[in-house]
Amino acid sequence: MDMLFADEAPTESAPSGRQPQKPWCILLVDDDTEVHAVTRLALKGFEFQGCGLELLSAYSGSEGRAVFDSRDDIAMAIVDVVMENDHAGLDLVRYVRNTLENQRTRLVMRTGQPGQAPEDRVIREYDIDDYKEKTDLTIQKLRTLLYSKLRAYRDLCVIESQRDGLTRVLQATAQVQNAESLTVFASAVLSQLTSLLHLDRSALYCIVLPNKENGGHEGKTIAATGEFVQYSNDMQYADLPPVVSQRFAEVIEKKAAQHYDDAYVVYTPAKDGGGNVLYLNHARVLNKTDRQLLEIYTQSVAITFENINLQDDLLETQKELVYTLADAVEARSKETGAHVKRVALSCEILARLYGLPEAQVMLLKTASPLHDIGKVAIPDAILHKAGKLDAAEWAFMQKHAQFGLEILQRSKRPLMKMGAEIALSHHERWDGTGYPKGLAGEAIPLSGRITALADVFDALGSRRSYKEPWSEDRIADTIREGRGTHFQPELVDLLLNNLSTFSALRLQYPDEPEQGT
Repeated sequence: MDMLFADEAPTESAPSGRQPQKPWCILLVDDDTEVHAVTRLALKGFEFQGCGLELLSAYSGSEGRAVFDSRDDIAMAIVDVVMENDHAGLDLVRYVRNTLENQRTRLVMRTGQPGQAPEDRVIREYDIDDYKEKTDLTIQKLRTLLYSKLRAYRDLCVIESQRDGLTRVLQATAQVQNAESLTVFASAVLSQLTSLLHLDRSALYCIVLPNKENGGHEGKTIAATGEFVQYSNDMQYADLPPVVSQRFAEVIEKKAAQHYDDAYVVYTPAKDGGGNVLYLNHARVLNKTDRQLLEIYTQSVAITFENINLQDDLLETQKELVYTLADAVEARSKETGAHVKRVALSCEILARLYGLPEAQVMLLKTASPLHDIGKVAIPDAILHKAGKLDAAEWAFMQKHAQFGLEILQRSKRPLMKMGAEIALSHHERWDGTGYPKGLAGEAIPLSGRITALADVFDALGSRRSYKEPWSEDRIADTIREGRGTHFQPELVDLLLNNLSTFSALRLQYPDEPEQGT
């Protein structure tokens, strides 16, 4: 064949800096063994972008199917039309495109009997990329054909990779958008980013806040993974490793992402003049596609960041209002100190030990300070009486549970609805002897059961106008005596089994000294 004697075309070298990849897989499907031998000889030493060829041989259409079934990396197949029958090659093409749904592999039909399958009909009716007569394929034309088809295959792979990457970005963004707080959000971003591009697991997520005093910026970390995990709790930039701190400063100053040999630092501006920064370590140089995916992803999560940041601000404001109301009630009751804060934290610990979902735990923690809000409607003569209340006074004092419900029940907000539930039920008793409704067992809302135990536990250890604080042993004995009568047994067990944790709250948030002492 004259292709054995034609001039060879020069090889195409790899782009500068490109890491060698595996050889390009080429499948030869022909029932003529000489064609295989000649083709292999013609392609000896062929390279495209720094990579050679892996030549596979199949001697019939059925053998070609078997190869396609076992390999998904065939860049190009040169297929004879007539083999075990007059249309074996065409049947293989239809199998690859329709059954395997393989649109990447470049398919070139090669025939020694052009009249058997006319070129116009084959090109029109079959999804092939070229049609050649064997006598036309000289060495140079064969190599030129490979350059053309391998470029097409390479570009299709890039497109497919970008499509798959974009799909992963959308899926990752959806998971991140389910986050309910900045910390959870930031942790989810790091997890999705590192898995998205198979990056190093070491990453930092920080927020940048405008400094109103000097017009500059302050920053703190809100999530970290890998080797940076020790910096995850509100660390300032100055406390980070010097190289990280320096790169953060560069990115914030330029307000643009920066690429480094071992890291990629993303900056997303915020509406308030601040922003958020992602620091990603990577063990390999990110290519253009990786960078595009990162940019798409960070742009998507930036919107969510703004929304969650706003939600966090509203939630913090809501919490402050709750504590302000609760503190006002405590002050009117002349019960100074951090009682409501300790009750809230005790409720949080109990709820988490009990196994409640985190969202419910935080809602209970935030709503529990409202348990005695109804006392604002109790007259001072009763509320501040130093001695024991008479029957009529005690009956009126008990109404503070109903008053609390009436104050809070008008709101449809989950926080206020739970606050109303707690206000009404935190004086019910497990055995049904409590007030105002005499509910028993699990008929008492769980929020009320938890708050009741937390409230009594803390009150026993607090100084009141009518008593001194009790010792830890006396408190534990009293709580134990109330197991199954006053309190739900499981909650009592959780508290007593973790008594040191609850007692530590008093040391962490001690009562303020009364004025004049």
